[in-house]
Amino acid sequence: MLKETGISIKEALEMDCLKKCKLIAGFEGYNNVIYRVNVMADSEILNWVSEDELLLTTAYFFKSVEVKKQLEFIRSLKKKKLAGIAIKIYPYLERLPKEVLELANELKLPIIELDYAIAFTDIMGPIFKKIFNRQGMLLQKVENLHNNLMNIILTGGEVKDIVATLSKILSKPILVSNNYFDEYIYDDKFYPFHYHEITMEIEKLINNNVYNKNLSKTYSSNLNINGETYEIIMVPIILKNSVYGHVIAVAEQKSVTSFDIVSMETGSTIIALEFLKRMSIQDVENRYSAEFFQDIISLDKIRKDKAIERAKYYKFDPQKYFNIINIYFNKKTSGIGNEYDFNQYKDKGIYLINKICKEEGNKYLITNKGDSLIIMFMWNKNKNIKGKIKTLVQKMDKSIKEKMGSIEYSIGIGRPYKGIDNVYKSLKDADKAIEARKTFINDTVIDFDNLGIYKILCHDNLRDELKRFFQSTLLPLCEYDEKRDTELVKTLEVYFQMNGNLKRMSEHLYTHYNTILYRINRICEITKMNLDDEADRFNLETALRIKRIMGI
Repeated sequence: MLKETGISIKEALEMDCLKKCKLIAGFEGYNNVIYRVNVMADSEILNWVSEDELLLTTAYFFKSVEVKKQLEFIRSLKKKKLAGIAIKIYPYLERLPKEVLELANELKLPIIELDYAIAFTDIMGPIFKKIFNRQGMLLQKVENLHNNLMNIILTGGEVKDIVATLSKILSKPILVSNNYFDEYIYDDKFYPFHYHEITMEIEKLINNNVYNKNLSKTYSSNLNINGETYEIIMVPIILKNSVYGHVIAVAEQKSVTSFDIVSMETGSTIIALEFLKRMSIQDVENRYSAEFFQDIISLDKIRKDKAIERAKYYKFDPQKYFNIINIYFNKKTSGIGNEYDFNQYKDKGIYLINKICKEEGNKYLITNKGDSLIIMFMWNKNKNIKGKIKTLVQKMDKSIKEKMGSIEYSIGIGRPYKGIDNVYKSLKDADKAIEARKTFINDTVIDFDNLGIYKILCHDNLRDELKRFFQSTLLPLCEYDEKRDTELVKTLEVYFQMNGNLKRMSEHLYTHYNTILYRINRICEITKMNLDDEADRFNLETALRIKRIMGI
């Protein structure tokens, strides 16, 4: 409903059709807006009236019911938010009851006394004509705005140009939030304050759950900035049935009008197309990057050689140092409903990482690989590479935590290798670091170089040998636990955690010392190993680590 297309009670009374009529109550509702007119035959009309209607009737109803019912009727009109009621009092009554007029004044509900000689159609026709004329003018303005905004896009303009145009036409600061690319777009020529102040307040509004940014409805609120109160309107930018951002108006003195909202909604649909275009470009870039990366790590020599020749197009020097960072996202994180939602998270991750890498001035390439984002970095010299990688990863970790909600993720860091043809080695390192996170390490960020002996134990070509080693050492104990419902494997783990101190084991496990001693003896009997023997101790401790690595 566009109230700018309606007319006020005051304007209506100045029209020729109502010049002989007068306002007899509800004077404080003089500026109420009429956008429709309805006629009342009986009180059942209340089931079909709408907000901001002017209701035309006679005093027949008021003559036929007691004052109590009349007062209930006036309250119902106010509850329905009617603009007012116009009544032909004569010849049914000399005047309305004093109580009715007093209640109308109290409720600020205008009551107009109609000239008995005027037909209702002579009132409805002129009022509707005036409203329709205003609607036509407003629709023309909206159409002109739409054409202007479309022309901006068709002539190569950007979202910032749309924002500037909206700000100028609406005479209000406008900014656009882009949830997908994590940015705010604005034109500072229209801002009476630093835009960070308003964006911080908007972020607080969202984070405090006053407004759920996933809702696809226009939202209004008041914000306090530097002691001043501003009205804001947030119109969602809908794309693929999801909210990708908002068009936000900030009203200083003049309140936000319905025309402003329609204009913002018009702008939001065009901005959504620009978002889609930008996302499509990124998608194409991602596909080309993924193809290039797959060729680089390929075991096919011809395919790999061709990729190395193409490296110059990505500004990579094949002779420099390269390393891989693997950012793994857990698809089973609560809140991710389907594959589409999960891909949106990964796309958002690509944007965040792109932003960080560009700010740091790194040569890099990002590609999608399964549930992971793979980032390949080029380093000119083998000096302080580890320190630079650590700084980068810290920024990525912080950005993902702050900007991507509660999604579960891990960051695996591969070692740097000389030559782009050795990138596959760093990828294996990063993958192994992620595997370590899944099985036996609780840290979010895992550097392969810091895995110690696990670097040796997690090699693929040792997997069969490690499995046989486990079967010959610890498997009998695992099978015994499973069959007898005992905890001898856990006792053995605690044994190594406490460096073989049985008293500390007893305290840690809340178990009697003699029971611990009995368990240790049973472990030795079942595994046929002696925990007093250094070699046997090493074998059992190694078997426990293999168990964790292989997820047995």
